[in-house]
Amino acid sequence: MQNFPLRLSTSEIIEEDRRSNAERRRHGFISQQSFFSGVPYSVLEPLVALCDELNLKPGAVLIQPGEKNRHLYLLLDGRLKARIDKTDSEGGFPIEPGECTGEISVIDGEPATANVVAEEPSRVLAIPEGVLWQEFFKIPAIARNFMRLFARRFRDRNRAMQQALEQQLRWEHLQRELSIAQDIQAGMLPTGESLGGRYPEVDIQARMTPAYAVGGDFFDTFPLDDRRICVALGDVSGKGIPAALFMVRTMTLLREEMLRHRDLPTVVRNLNGKLCRDNARCMFATLIVGVLDVETGSFSYINAGHNWPVFGPGGGDFDFLDSSGGLLIGVDANAEYEAAVQQLARNDVLVLYSDGVTEARNRGRELFSDERLRSLLSSVEISDAEQTVRTLESAVREFSAGCQQSDDLTVLVVRFCAR
Repeated sequence: MQNFPLRLSTSEIIEEDRRSNAERRRHGFISQQSFFSGVPYSVLEPLVALCDELNLKPGAVLIQPGEKNRHLYLLLDGRLKARIDKTDSEGGFPIEPGECTGEISVIDGEPATANVVAEEPSRVLAIPEGVLWQEFFKIPAIARNFMRLFARRFRDRNRAMQQALEQQLRWEHLQRELSIAQDIQAGMLPTGESLGGRYPEVDIQARMTPAYAVGGDFFDTFPLDDRRICVALGDVSGKGIPAALFMVRTMTLLREEMLRHRDLPTVVRNLNGKLCRDNARCMFATLIVGVLDVETGSFSYINAGHNWPVFGPGGGDFDFLDSSGGLLIGVDANAEYEAAVQQLARNDVLVLYSDGVTEARNRGRELFSDERLRSLLSSVEISDAEQTVRTLESAVREFSAGCQQSDDLTVLVVRFCAR
């Protein structure tokens, strides 16, 4: 019995023609890609029919590192990005329409080394590696186009790597400059015997630990005459180089004013006025500055918006000194300041510090706090200023348990030793 082909209805014939025309238009569009430049449509059409067309949503992962890749992907429209480390990293290489991806793993047969992710809705032609080698590369024009695209991608990657290397070199240069700035800043702060060695009646030690490469905290001690010594500690607004520069300016002006006038309210008023001028960045500082008479033990001081100092008679039972001396400096050129006086006796201890101490945080986001500071100092036996500084630093370090701190930590301890 002879079998005859089934006849198609008119509607079925129309639908078949519509599909055929749509397929031809799709193939015609694909043939316009630079990958197929110079290849006749009639040659290309049966090859494209062997491939799949993928529609990717934004964020869709096309290739993952470590996995075998068996396709060369030609981006028809949209945008892809190849990232070396992870899918959400900022760096990487953009892949624009007409470009390919996956070529390295198809060529060497090794697992992919990069993430390829769709950055926007994208259409991709997936060419199986067997079809690529056995069909597409038999056509000289396609092989030549592929090598051109591969060479251009290689140059683009080399250029990107060169830029990344230059950025790394600039970063290393900046780090070296910051290290030099840190050394210069540390060199400006008095150390060792320069803190109070000229006066056997006092034992003074201080230390500043910046939260970053350079900090905005500062301290200073310097003699005014044979019996008076100036002691100061401050905290500049902001972080990094700008804060360090403002700190240098503040320290320089403070010494200049202190050695010129020596009257504390006048000194701080003049210092404040000068810092308010030419202050385009509106930076400011908190400051506690005092003058200690080593013969009488009289300590007159002004607290310009800084943390309250802690005082321990005989080195024990510490408590905060009420020291509302005025507004922080660098804000209001007309601000007025008043001095307070604290009488020191033998073995009395005065602790000045920055808010990097009391506002140090642990992993539970708790603050070290004023009360913990007061209780700590009251509970330990204090033999000298250096030991007090070390004890306080160690307590803050243990409390924070390695958490990165956002503020500099500065402590200055004055122990009065006169008989």
